[in-house]
Amino acid sequence: MSNTDIVKSAYDAFGRADIPALVDLLDESVEWTAPMTLPQGGQFSGKDQVVQFFQGIGAAWESLSVQLEASGAISDDLVVAVVTGSGELRSGGRASYGATHVFTVRGGKITRFREYTDLDKALAG
Repeated sequence: MSNTDIVKSAYDAFGRADIPALVDLLDESVEWTAPMTLPQGGQFSGKDQVVQFFQGIGAAWESLSVQLEASGAISDDLVVAVVTGSGELRSGGRASYGATHVFTVRGGKITRFREYTDLDKALAG
């Protein structure tokens, strides 16, 4: 499976709400970063903390859909994806944002995730 396929598998698992399948794609010492402008933002190290990131999504969002617009490998171990996130915040109201996700994939596992968002203002959470 190519690195791009691994990343697409992660999005597919998230779309099915199959977080255990997504976590299986991660390296044990994965580094995961999402901006604090998102209600689930923060820095997370290791699989257990990444599970906490996804729990943060569940705590902040009634529903969240991530639409993959485009993805591709830009080097041997980097895959970039352009996405749109949209859904209903538990605090009330619809919210959406654009983002670029940068994945480092080595040895068939995601070792690093960085999210860069395109927001006019911070999302409430």
